[in-house]
Formats: sequence, C-alpha cells, structure tokens
Amino acid sequence: MWKEKLPINCPPSSAIELDFEAYRILKSEKPNEEDFLPYVYLHPENERYKTLCEAYAISSFDSENNAIKAWKGALKRGKNIGTHIAKVEISTSDGKNDFNPKSGHFSTWLFESKNYDTFECLNTKLIDAH
Repeated sequence: MWKEKLPINCPPSSAIELDFEAYRILKSEKPNEEDFLPYVYLHPENERYKTLCEAYAISSFDSENNAIKAWKGALKRGKNIGTHIAKVEISTSDGKNDFNPKSGHFSTWLFESKNYDTFECLNTKLIDAH
C-alpha cells in the first residue's frame, strides 16, 4: 500500500486523502526525482530518520508565503533546502496527508502506486529572499 516501509503507527491516524494545490521547494528550476524523495532517503546516514514518521513523508505548504518562511528558517539553521518553488497538485490517489495549520505544512505519505517523477510542477520560479 505504501511507497516506503513505514514505522509503526505511520502515517498518523489524523492523515487523510485530499485533493489540493501545494507549494514545494525544489533544488533547481527543472524538477527531478530527488526533489520528491523523503528525508529518510536523502539523508540515509541520519539514524533518527529511520524511526521518525515525518521523515518518510514529502513536505509541501498551503501557500507560497509559508513555503518561503520555511525556506528562510532552514537557511537560518544553516540548511539550504532548495532554490526554487513550484505549485504541485496532490490528489487523493497519491497518498495520505497530515496538515499543520500553524505553519501551513503538509506531510504526504505516498501510496505505492505514486512515482516520484510524476509530480507536475506548475509556475516553477526562483525563490525571492526578500
């Protein structure tokens, strides 16, 4: 059912299937599969990620502003998580989603049938740091 072998009780019971538009931070203007890999694959050396449910999800945001806030926060912590932002469509057939209204952050755990390279990115643009 799931794309990854998930930790116990993951995704959380609050996660639901949704159709929505979200904003995703990308490493470059032309998205590739790596732009949609969960942290557990991007940082296999991090042992903590192997048991952290959120590390198996992909992240997106409900608005461009919230995505930029997260990007700026990462930069302050010394992490460059990308240079571009794109609107992506997430559908009920892609997976289950958990939403944090305070940050506007979506965690999406993908179903096995969803391929990373099938995300359509609309309006990809360079992040403006101002």
